[in-house]
Amino acid sequence: MNFNYNNETENILNRIYEKKIYNIVDKQDFKPLNSKEVIESYIEILKNTPVYLGSDLDDFIENLIENNENGYFLRVEIAKKKNYSFPKLYDYLGNPIKNTSYSKFAMELWEGNMNRFIIEDLQSRFSQNGFIEFIDNNFINMVDDLNKYIDSKNKKSIITIPFKEKDELLPTLKSMILKNEVDKSFIYLLVDIDALRDEMAKFSATFHVYNEFDKLEDDLEYCLDNFSRYDSSQLFDILVNDHGFKYIENIGLVKS
Repeated sequence: MNFNYNNETENILNRIYEKKIYNIVDKQDFKPLNSKEVIESYIEILKNTPVYLGSDLDDFIENLIENNENGYFLRVEIAKKKNYSFPKLYDYLGNPIKNTSYSKFAMELWEGNMNRFIIEDLQSRFSQNGFIEFIDNNFINMVDDLNKYIDSKNKKSIITIPFKEKDELLPTLKSMILKNEVDKSFIYLLVDIDALRDEMAKFSATFHVYNEFDKLEDDLEYCLDNFSRYDSSQLFDILVNDHGFKYIENIGLVKS
C-alpha cells in the first residue's frame, strides 16, 4: 500500500499553521474581514506575529493523528525512520490481518511513542517562514470561514439577561447561573460569601475541610436563594453602573 509520510505530515503542519492564525485572530480581537484593505492589514499583522510550536499544542496535534488505517500507516512510517519495530496489522495490500498477537496496552504504548516522534518531527519543520508561506498560499481562501468564526465569537461574547419587568431580573439571573448560561463570575457578584461563611460557622463548619466555596459547588441553588447580596432593583443598578450592561426595552440587560 502506498503511503506518503511527507504529504500526511505536511497536511498536519498546515492545520497547525491554520490553528495559529485562529489563535492570533482571538488574541488580536480581529474584526470582520470585510474589505481588501482590512484583509491586507490583517495579513501584515499575521506575518509579523512571532509564532512557535510548543507543548501547548501536543493534544491538538495528537487529535489530528487519526486512529484509523491512515493513522496506523503514519505511525509505521515514523517507526521506520526511527528504526523502531511496529505491529503488523495489515498485509502488503492494505488488508487487515485478522489475528494479531498485540495487546491493547502494547498498542497504546507504541502509538504514544510514535505520536511523540511525529510531534518532534513537526516541531523541527515548523518555522516562521513556513507560517508566512502558509498565509501567502491560503489566507484568502480562509476569509469566509474566519468571518464566520469572528461573527460566532462576537455573538457568544454578547450577554443578554432577558426580562420584561425589573423585578424579574434577580430570578432570571439565578436561573441563568444554574443553567451555566453565564460564567461563574456572576456567582461571586450575586452571593454574599461573608454571610454564607457566617452561617456555616454557626454550625461549626471545619473550614479547612469544607469551606464556603465547597458549599457553593455542592448546593449552589440554596446559596443563590438564601445569600443574595441584592434585590432586583439593586442588581439592575449594579449591572448598569458597574458592569457595562445596557437596558434595552422589551429585551432586558445586554452587554457586548
